Amino acid sequence: SFSTTSARTCDTLVVGGGVMGLNIAYQLKRRDPDHQVTVLEAAPALGAGSSGYSTGFQRAYYSFDETMGFALDGINAHKNWQDYLADTSAVARFVETGALWMLGYDEAQNAAMVERLAKFGVGADVLDEAAMGERFPLINCDPMPKFDAEGNEVDQGLGAFSAVYEHGCGHMDSSTCLEDLHRACVRDGVDFRFKTKVAKFTLDGGRCTGAQLADGSAIEAATTVNAAGPWFNALNETVGVKNSTTSLPTRIQVGHKYIPDEYCSLPFVADGWGDSGIYFMPRAGNNQLVFGSVAHRFESEIVDPDDYNDALDPDVKQDYLNCLFHRLPGLETSGEIVGFSSMYTVNQDDVHPVIGESNVPGLWACNGFSGHGFKLAPAVGSLVAQQITGLKTDAWETSVAHDFMGPGREPLTLKVKTHFA
Repeated sequence: SFSTTSARTCDTLVVGGGVMGLNIAYQLKRRDPDHQVTVLEAAPALGAGSSGYSTGFQRAYYSFDETMGFALDGINAHKNWQDYLADTSAVARFVETGALWMLGYDEAQNAAMVERLAKFGVGADVLDEAAMGERFPLINCDPMPKFDAEGNEVDQGLGAFSAVYEHGCGHMDSSTCLEDLHRACVRDGVDFRFKTKVAKFTLDGGRCTGAQLADGSAIEAATTVNAAGPWFNALNETVGVKNSTTSLPTRIQVGHKYIPDEYCSLPFVADGWGDSGIYFMPRAGNNQLVFGSVAHRFESEIVDPDDYNDALDPDVKQDYLNCLFHRLPGLETSGEIVGFSSMYTVNQDDVHPVIGESNVPGLWACNGFSGHGFKLAPAVGSLVAQQITGLKTDAWETSVAHDFMGPGREPLTLKVKTHFA
């Protein structure tokens, strides 16, 4: 049995020192400097989980108005990073690229999305093939062909090409963001414990009272937040948490290759036109093109977060490259492809996060971000801090309904389930 004689106390215990845990801690201290926050991280340093492998991409293109507004709340903080952190020495910078959404929707559907974005103050354009040729001549607008098992091309029944270009999108370096956030949290008095693994949550009278650590000690807290990323479910099981949706650690594979300067001005591209299923985005600072998946066929491998293959599979790499070189036919096919695998925690029911107090009183869920959490993180911090403290400040807040992404909600209805939601 574990000894709990060395119990310590805090107001809020945050389990997980990724981008969610850090933003929650920061937002709690923003509204109440006396609120005692402790963050536990099993790894010895920042960025060991999903946050450290994030591309840091930011966009407002979402299926639901609530999520669109939520994303923009997060993006606003990232675009004004030093102001958000009240730190003129914060290093991370927002790099604007724009985004091209080639998802197979027709002109009317894309026009409707442009209208929705406009309601939130986001500029966007519908592009046909002629407009694409003028603005992005490096991009081939032919649909990615599909073939049957015998190698015969299949008619996909596609209409005329149409895409949406969203202005104002971009990316930030995830590792630098984590370092900036950590520095702001330490400045504000957040207590960090690295190399600190949680064995289980603790209960008293059915209410969560904190956590028991792997070393036998315990930390008592009025409120506990499970922001443990892919390790979320194992901890929930220690106290019988039941959510209405299921979020599972899912292996995601990413590659990158060198690109010449003329490709560095391309926007982020989500390519679902025809039988493609990739995204690609330039990183002009080091002439790299990062590419990964937008199709479910690449996002279905459920893994053990402590034991999974962190390399890029040869067959997935070839599938990615077939799509990439079809879309960018002038790109040199030679050169080294570097790749890796990391994890998203994908909500299997609606690819939207689970945020709020669970069925176990005193224990908050913060998980299921399905690969689009980084941009949301400042808004997630605001939402959770509002829920815990009941306090709202005059800046860097979100107004999304507190129960929209709640652990007991009905799953949201999506036309197509990809991590773009």
